[in-house]
Amino acid sequence: MKKIVFSLLIIAIAFTAYSKGGGRRGSLADAEGAGHDIGVTVGPAWALTDLGGAKKIGSPFLRDIDFPATRVGVSVFYRYNINKFIAVRANIMWAMLRAEDADTDGTPPNIPGGPSDSWYRARRNLSFKTHVVEFQVMAELNLKKYQHDVYGKGEKDRWAPYIGAGLGFFYFNPYIGGGLDGGSKIKLKPLGTEGQNIGYKKPYSNFQFDLMAVLGVKFNVSQRVSIGIEGVYHQTFTDYLDDVSGNYINASDISLLSPTAQALQNRSNTGPYPSPTFNFVEGQFKPDGSLNLTGIGQQRGDKKDNDQFLNLNITVSISLGSLNRTNFGSCGRKNPYHHKFNCPKW
Repeated sequence: MKKIVFSLLIIAIAFTAYSKGGGRRGSLADAEGAGHDIGVTVGPAWALTDLGGAKKIGSPFLRDIDFPATRVGVSVFYRYNINKFIAVRANIMWAMLRAEDADTDGTPPNIPGGPSDSWYRARRNLSFKTHVVEFQVMAELNLKKYQHDVYGKGEKDRWAPYIGAGLGFFYFNPYIGGGLDGGSKIKLKPLGTEGQNIGYKKPYSNFQFDLMAVLGVKFNVSQRVSIGIEGVYHQTFTDYLDDVSGNYINASDISLLSPTAQALQNRSNTGPYPSPTFNFVEGQFKPDGSLNLTGIGQQRGDKKDNDQFLNLNITVSISLGSLNRTNFGSCGRKNPYHHKFNCPKW
């Protein structure tokens, strides 16, 4: 997916550079359609991480959406339409993301067909929530001619499908909602649940970059207002959006963690399958509180794949006007009635 997003970004930048600087008259460099928009977006948001997901294990891309964990994202944006084909955009986005292994289930061992892949997630019983605040820059490529401020029957340029790509810089801070006993939330990063504070690895940063791929369609409902729908896929450069990436720490080192970190680094004996019969999978604590050494170093997450998230947005934008239109009758320019007037001769 990173390669796809990167390729879209390069294509969008190349078209933008061409349209601004070098095309022949009547080509993409034609400034007709240029102008400014402001707008808002709102819609569902999904985390695509090691936790939660569909009833399978670690399925990439859209096949792993955890629909019970659906949350919301909103953004405000400014768009500059360079011409009828190219636009660039700046967004400020807030989104809530969540995932829970409890949303998955499967067939346990010792039962025909078990253990199924999704059962390992249900057994792990981890969860997270996080707010994401992100600044984004995007380039949009309309797949047909589009003019952001035309409206009326027969106006073919009033709508267009588009693709795009972008770069984002975001802040996140994963936590457990309601704590261990229904109390206040517990932030996960300070706990070092994978041994970050006791020398296993370096702590991760709360500030990260991501690449975005965009697919959408927009339609003018009046000369000033446009609506649309778009999907924005985020490929991050971190595997700790959910505070889960590598392996469980050695059971002999659990005592080095804080009491809260000890409880949250491994919750496999507190979920829907607490029986010590299943300790061969990943358990390090038995229900009686004693250590089970067979869990040393077993997989907690998949460090080979960085985390992703997805927004599905309804967009509403308002046109602030075109760059190439002035008052009625302007010499050599198009006026709001799309008629061109020649300069007077004396």
